[in-house]
Amino acid sequence: MYIYFQKGVKIARAVELADLLIADLDKKGKVIGVEVLAASNQIKNNKKTTKTKNIGLFNFSLPLPA
Repeated sequence: MYIYFQKGVKIARAVELADLLIADLDKKGKVIGVEVLAASNQIKNNKKTTKTKNIGLFNFSLPLPA
């Protein structure tokens, strides 16, 4: 699953926020989008575990498998 925050912007780098969670950043470090790998498995197997990661602009807090 990919969540876009900006479309049509070139990705400068990717930052691994957690296992199976990657943020794409532009050259200024702004978040372009977030990729949640194996999203359906993470939701299906959710054990109410969350992971919070600060990437400078805002915090992500998403359910992740334990």
